Amino acid sequence: MKKSVKMSRKKFIISSTSFLNCCLFMLVLLIAISLVLTVSGQEETKKSIQIINPRPNFSLSIKLDKGVGATYAPGEMVRISFNASKDTYVTLFRYDVLGNVQLLFPNQNQKNPLVEANRNYYVDFMIERGTLSGFEYIQGFATTEPVLLTREMERRLGEEFLPRLSEEVYSFIQNIRGILTGLPAQKWVSSEIIHYQILERRPGTGQLWVNSHPDGASVYLNGRYVGQTPLELAQINAGEYLVQVELTGYESWQREVQINNSRTTFLSADLKSTGQYGTIVIQCDVDLARIYLDGQFKRLTHKNRDIVLDDIPAGFHDLSIILSGYHDWSQRIEVKPNQKVQLTIYLDKIIRTGSLEITGNVDNALIYLDEDYYGETSSSGRTTISNILEGSYQLRIVKEGYDDYVTTVRIYPDRISKIEVTMQQEYQEYQEYPEGAIAVHCNEDGARIFLNGFYLTTSSADQAQIMEVSGEGVYEITVIKEGYHTWQEEVRVNSGEISSVFVDLVKIEK
Repeated sequence: MKKSVKMSRKKFIISSTSFLNCCLFMLVLLIAISLVLTVSGQEETKKSIQIINPRPNFSLSIKLDKGVGATYAPGEMVRISFNASKDTYVTLFRYDVLGNVQLLFPNQNQKNPLVEANRNYYVDFMIERGTLSGFEYIQGFATTEPVLLTREMERRLGEEFLPRLSEEVYSFIQNIRGILTGLPAQKWVSSEIIHYQILERRPGTGQLWVNSHPDGASVYLNGRYVGQTPLELAQINAGEYLVQVELTGYESWQREVQINNSRTTFLSADLKSTGQYGTIVIQCDVDLARIYLDGQFKRLTHKNRDIVLDDIPAGFHDLSIILSGYHDWSQRIEVKPNQKVQLTIYLDKIIRTGSLEITGNVDNALIYLDEDYYGETSSSGRTTISNILEGSYQLRIVKEGYDDYVTTVRIYPDRISKIEVTMQQEYQEYQEYPEGAIAVHCNEDGARIFLNGFYLTTSSADQAQIMEVSGEGVYEITVIKEGYHTWQEEVRVNSGEISSVFVDLVKIEK
């Protein structure tokens, strides 16, 4: 009987152990399957929103302060660092758990999307209180031209610190993909998509409210910028923190605070004015550039004339000078009490280039623009010269046994100017235009060209229209197109020569 009882107990223990091992195995298996499905879902999402440039010639790198795949809680700050290997226009977007799109860069603190090569930049933002658990993604784009920042984005930048866009993620990605794939591969690149997970952490967190008088002051938590007063920070990990409040023209304010679990801590900073001001004097080499101080428009520049900004609170300020067609100028300056900061600013013009296509009857002829050698004419009859700075040039084509071909050509930015060249052998007495001719270069197609009041032909924006005249003398050229101001000029023509005129038609503003 005792043996039977012992045997039963032994079998029971063995059966119980086997059952527990089986349950443990099933639990591990379920966890593994869940992880595989989660990773698979992330990869599928990344593939659906990734826009890849197959042949980029520069790069854009973005990083999370906690690394890819990190977890954050609602109310927690996130820092994104990024840098580009080339001077480019950068935009960073956040795709949240609800499928919304948020513009992270540029923003109200960093309004200029143009970044310097190999320089590190940072963007701080907070996971909003009440954000659902899930995965979010960060994606960046760098372009050689500011093509991604729309007027709608610029409008929202004036209203929100980190504006949320009206489009949902997949519609937004389709629009971005349409813009980027229409650009040459060497003009854009996308970053690697980075993701992180939001998990609600209820235990061990508290809240912090910070007010100041006056408000609009910058708040720093343990040295990291977290926003402007009045400010509510939720889901802060319990512990000790140093809070600093800074406002230009006021003394710095700071306190050490203890954040307790499930409690709200209130701080109110009564800022004391320094009562000290200085002056900024700006001299710029161009007219009508816009002057911004700390992101706010102040004045327009006048060429080689001082612009004075008075009553500037002592301290550091961000000064920017912006003019279309020029590279933005910006600098952080220090204004000292009762002193002047004298600045002489030279804006760099954005260099624009075009191309020249020469169609001729002779190959291996030497091509010169303003006496600079640019190559030889092609045996195919058509030669293209690229990356020529915009402007007017003397074109000279030379070949032994032929008369030199000389004329004036106009190069327009991002366009191909075309010209047909017929070279005459030296022994030929015949000249194509023995009485002289006029070549009309126009920036618009279909404009009517009149010679001394008589209609002759219509203009072409791609190549000059050459009109033979009856002899040397002064002729009146008139160019008319509906919706544009009439253009008129007198030109002197010599026998056997081609005189060139350049017509820039200007639209009539309504």
